[in-house]
Amino acid sequence: MFSRIQTSAGRTCALAAVLLIAGAACTGGASPPASATLPSATGTPSETTAASPAPSAAPSGGISTNEIQIALDLANKAIAGQAAEYRGTSGKTIGFVAAQLSNDGFRAQYIGFLAGAIQASMNVVTLNAENDATKQLNMIQDLLTRKVDAIVFTPVDSAALSAGVIAANKANVPVILIDRSTEGGQVTALVESDNVAIGAAGADLLWQAASQANIPATNLKVFELMGDQATSAGVERHEGFSKQAQKLGLNIVVAIDGKWDAAKGNAAVLDAFQRAPDINAVYMASGCAYFPGVFSALKSLNKLHKIGDPGHIIWISTDGCPGPVDAVREGYVDGDAAQRIIEMGLRAAEAAVAAINKQPVEPRLLLGPDPITPANVNDPTHWSNVLKLGS
Repeated sequence: MFSRIQTSAGRTCALAAVLLIAGAACTGGASPPASATLPSATGTPSETTAASPAPSAAPSGGISTNEIQIALDLANKAIAGQAAEYRGTSGKTIGFVAAQLSNDGFRAQYIGFLAGAIQASMNVVTLNAENDATKQLNMIQDLLTRKVDAIVFTPVDSAALSAGVIAANKANVPVILIDRSTEGGQVTALVESDNVAIGAAGADLLWQAASQANIPATNLKVFELMGDQATSAGVERHEGFSKQAQKLGLNIVVAIDGKWDAAKGNAAVLDAFQRAPDINAVYMASGCAYFPGVFSALKSLNKLHKIGDPGHIIWISTDGCPGPVDAVREGYVDGDAAQRIIEMGLRAAEAAVAAINKQPVEPRLLLGPDPITPANVNDPTHWSNVLKLGS
C-alpha cells in the first residue's frame, strides 16, 4: 500500500555501480525460518512453523545503472506530460500506463518494468495517469488505437478500469496488471505481493526484535494498526500477522483499522495507548500509509525512543517505503516487511514479453516479503534504497 506517499519528481542520477537485483534482498538474521526453534512461554524450546513462505525466486538478469537512469528520465518526462518512449529492436511495443509516477512505489515499480522491457528489446510507450481513473482509461484507449502489442498497468480504480481491460480483450491485446486487479475483463497475468506472507513476516520481525531485546514473547503487549478491512490487502495482512503472532505467542491487546490513512493511524495509536497504557510493541500494516501519523503519536506520548534506550516501543512496519526504512536506519523502527516492488515490475515485463511471443504465462504471481532489519537496512537491493542511491 505505497500509494499514499508522494515524492519529488526531480531528476534521479545513475547509481555509482551496477545494481544487481538477482539474489534480491539480504535476509540474514531476519525472521525465524520454517520449523525454527522458538522460546515458548515457559522459556523452553517449542517447535513452530512460520506462516510466511520462502522469498520468491530472484528475477532474471540484473538491472544496470543505465536502465535505472532511462526509467527515471522517462518517468519524469511522463510526469511533465511529454512524450516518454523507449525504442528497442524487436518491433513490438508495450504500453505502460502508470497510476502515479510522482509516487515512490510506482517509480520503483516502473524501474523494474522498464529494465525488463529493455532487456527484451521492446519498444515502450509510457503514460502517467496522475491517480485519475478517467485519465488512465482514456490512455488505455489511446494505446489500443495505436495498436500496441501489450498493455501493463496498475488500476487506479478496480471497477472503472474494468472497461479498459474489456476493450483490450476485444482488441486481442494482452493485459498485465500489477499490484491490483480489476473487477471485470480477462487479464493475462496479475503480479502482486503475497499479503498474507507479508503480514506473517511482520510477526516474525516483531518476535525477532523482542528476542534481541531479551523480552519474552509472553511479555509483549502488541498494538496492531490494521489496514482497511474493506480491502483485500488489509484483510490478508491482518490474517497473516494475527495467525503468525498467535503461533509465536505474541499477545495482541488492541487492534484498530486505520483505513490506510495517516491521520486515522495517528488517532488509532492515541486510542490504543489510552485503552492499554502498557503497550510495548506496535505493528502497522503499511508504513507508507501510517508512518507519519504513528511517528507523531508516539512522539506526543513520549514513547518515541531508539532501540536499546529505556522505554523503546518495538515498532514493525510494512511495505519498505523510504520513511520507515530511514527510521530503521536511525534506530526507531525495528524492522519492515517490505514488498518486492522492483521485482514486481520486472516480472510484469517478463509476462508481457511472453504473452507477445505467444509463450505460456503464469496467470497470477505472488511475491513474498523482503524483510528489512537494522542488520541489512543498507542493502542496495531494497527498493527504497534504489531510489535513495539514485537521488
